Amino acid sequence: MHNRSEPIKVIALWLMALMFVLVAAAMAIAVVNARVFGPERVVEDYFAALEAGDPATALGLIGAEVPDGNGLMLTPDAVRSSAEHIADVEVAETSAEDGRATVETTFVASGQKHTVRFGLVQTGTDWLFFDRWALDQDSLPALRIDASDTGDIQVNGIASPVEKGSQTFPVLPPAVVEASFEQKYFHAEPTRRVVTDAASAEEPLKLASEPTQRLIDEVSQQVNAYVDSCVEQHVLMPTGCPLTYDTDARVDADTIEWEVVEYPKVEITAFDGAWVLRPMEMHVRLSLVEQDLATGRRENIELEKAYGFTAQLDVGADSALVTPVASE
Repeated sequence: MHNRSEPIKVIALWLMALMFVLVAAAMAIAVVNARVFGPERVVEDYFAALEAGDPATALGLIGAEVPDGNGLMLTPDAVRSSAEHIADVEVAETSAEDGRATVETTFVASGQKHTVRFGLVQTGTDWLFFDRWALDQDSLPALRIDASDTGDIQVNGIASPVEKGSQTFPVLPPAVVEASFEQKYFHAEPTRRVVTDAASAEEPLKLASEPTQRLIDEVSQQVNAYVDSCVEQHVLMPTGCPLTYDTDARVDADTIEWEVVEYPKVEITAFDGAWVLRPMEMHVRLSLVEQDLATGRRENIELEKAYGFTAQLDVGADSALVTPVASE
């Protein structure tokens, strides 16, 4: 009896070991399938492609249609520039059912936490055990950038033309798009948009045009020259100017002296689709000698006053013209 039981014990031990190996193998396959071949790995590979500035790999992974538009944001430099503004990428949650999965990923951009959700579909298996997943997105989001007063803008540090005041850029989500422009007379400070999906790209990114200091200086010079031309006239009502002084007394023209106390402050603002100058004031001092017509008495007069006026502004690509309009 003792001799017969030995083989049975050996077989039982082998069976137990085999079961242990099978269970361990099944667990290992499950772990490898989840960590190496799971949907999260596809998303991680996609983010790695963005960080590497590899739009070809990223486009191959996301498998989405590229809408019409300017392809600048799909170039290596632009993709790499966008990824430089994305940090702390983490897979927050994954749900999978019936061959489909959703991977929710968080990241930080422009100092704020954002979330992007990726849909994936199981496309088959590799080596009988390991699931094959692919990102499932119909179309890339596309962001429109609006810019006036310029024919070129900078998008993520790369020059791009603007047609009829706007341009549309398909992007690989998530993308950080930064746009600005600098022209001779107008510029727009850098403006950013974080695009995670089509909804976040619905509202155009509008660049706010502002006059450059060069335009303000050129306009100020012309306005000041106009003021100087007014005070140089030794009359009570200088021609083409808002300056005027009313009196019933006799005034010797040789005693009339206009002097600038303060030049106008120039403010250029947008109004009704054009750039205009706000109404201005010139602060002047008037000195003269009056002679009473009845008594012949002479009196020195000195006064300070602000005189208002407006001016038309015409700005071209290379020149700016100010045309003052006198008003009391």
